[in-house]
Amino acid sequence: MNIDEYAIMRRVEDQHWWYVALRDIIRMFWDTYAPKQGQPVRLLDAGCGTGANLAMLSGKGTAFGVDFAPEAVRLCRKRGLMQTAVASVEALPFSEESFDLVLSCDVICNRSIPDKRLAVNELARVLRPGGVLFLNLPAYQWLWSSHDAAVHTDRRFTRTQINSLLRNAGLAPQRLTHWNATLFPPIALTRLWRRRSDRRTSDLDNASGERFSTFFQRILTLEQRLLRRTTLPFGTSIFAIATKKTPSPKNATS
Repeated sequence: MNIDEYAIMRRVEDQHWWYVALRDIIRMFWDTYAPKQGQPVRLLDAGCGTGANLAMLSGKGTAFGVDFAPEAVRLCRKRGLMQTAVASVEALPFSEESFDLVLSCDVICNRSIPDKRLAVNELARVLRPGGVLFLNLPAYQWLWSSHDAAVHTDRRFTRTQINSLLRNAGLAPQRLTHWNATLFPPIALTRLWRRRSDRRTSDLDNASGERFSTFFQRILTLEQRLLRRTTLPFGTSIFAIATKKTPSPKNATS
């Protein structure tokens, strides 16, 4: 990600409609899919950015965060998130089976991670058997625009591609759904226009988006009611939930 984007992200992510909607989705799926156990869960935000999701997770268990960019970790620590470290999702500094839940939002799509399969395998490695992965990624390569260039996205995905990555890592997909379907038409048109324009900044540096943030949030709140009951067939992002398979017990020998 361009270094300037971190300052923009930290400035807007607590109120920006897209980030708010993503956190709402994480909370919604947490109620259904998060590990149920008596003791506090151990959580990892793999690619924590400037910390809004990690701050939310901190209220749900013992939460750790890593990010490839020192600037992101510095901004996390400024907001009091001290269990953070500079590290790549391709080589997480944790032992196998360390976490009950791993969250990774819009990370393995980054151009700094050329081997997407390796990254997902690493997320699976640090999950305990029966643990849960929450994965959010941008949808449709044809939507690639200057926003993706600014945040160093080199790949946008389909559900089929994500499903394959999860299964190859030994994970069992539980839910793969698009989201941000309601706003898909205007966003798609804007992205296609940006590809023809000279803009080089991301969608976050957008005053009009801030003006309409409350309106967009209300629309996506209504969309989330659908997400509780059904899988959306299209949208600008894909949210995937998968569990790590529990090894089958060895056959007893006489």
